[in-house]
Amino acid sequence: MLKRILAISIAVVLVMSMAVVAVSAADTDSASAGAEVSNSAGADTSNSGTGAGKFIYFDASKWNNVSLIYCHIWERGGDAFYSWQSKAEGCTKDKSNPNLWAYDLSKLDASTTVSGGLQSGKDYCIIFSANTGVQTFDQTFGTACIGDTARVTGKMIENAVDSEKEAYESVWKTNSAKYGPHLALSSTGKLIGSVLCPNERGEEVIGDWLPNYCNHDITYGVDVVKCLKDALLKFNVKDIEGIYAYILSKDTQPTEADKKKMLGQLQDAYKLAYPNDKEGGKIDPTEAASRAKEIEENPGRPISGGNSGSSNSSGSGSDGQADTILIILSGVMVLAIGTMIFARKKREE
Repeated sequence: MLKRILAISIAVVLVMSMAVVAVSAADTDSASAGAEVSNSAGADTSNSGTGAGKFIYFDASKWNNVSLIYCHIWERGGDAFYSWQSKAEGCTKDKSNPNLWAYDLSKLDASTTVSGGLQSGKDYCIIFSANTGVQTFDQTFGTACIGDTARVTGKMIENAVDSEKEAYESVWKTNSAKYGPHLALSSTGKLIGSVLCPNERGEEVIGDWLPNYCNHDITYGVDVVKCLKDALLKFNVKDIEGIYAYILSKDTQPTEADKKKMLGQLQDAYKLAYPNDKEGGKIDPTEAASRAKEIEENPGRPISGGNSGSSNSSGSGSDGQADTILIILSGVMVLAIGTMIFARKKREE
């Protein structure tokens, strides 16, 4: 009888162990497949940062009379590595394909405005432009895009800064699911683009826009409150105090008059966006200042405490396989220990 119990227990342990191996193997295969896809551009797609042999490419086949292509890169919400169409932004024409231009990312290491070159885990945006005056719309960018090729689609998007101009929509050949036309608010308050940066949140999009355009209701007749309402709903943001705190945390501080105006605009927009919520939509300036200090001291940390639904669909998260493996392993250990104790008791009897 004891031998039969032991045999059954050992069989169960073996089956569970095989399940663990199968799950691990599936996880590894999935990761390998993902790496294979990301390298399909045929160029060096290492995401370790900049250095020799780190290039990105631009297909200029839809632009006419182009003799120079430039690559302008900046940190999202921050400074550019180099000034617009400076020598350091120049791309090199491919010898075998006259429409393909390459930019050497190792040039970014020498920037005096953004230190450290291109870094993993940070959000960037990029614009390709030509000597003819044409340019692409702001496109999200990161180390995952190294080796990838950007190309224009033919669609035109309102220029984020100058509403009287348009820019060419541009997408990545390999990384289009995670990076692309930057989702933002234009100078007229329109939601343009389609993709947030991987670490970006809706509060930041609104907080980057409002200080620059809070007075556009007077200057250009823009309905700032309506624009804010639309943005709150688009990003499912309810923490307007978090938006205000983010604005206060930035290096460029608004005037006292603008602070007061933005407080009113945010609260009025909240009432329009969420008319049934009588408890929300409040901003405590003292609490906002305290939160602003926390944001300054913890860059990259989420602004809200979970009441914002804004997210980037290109982001990746845990698929739960690691938790499954841990649970299975725990079960195997418990079963093995129980079998040993039972066997010892039987021997003592």
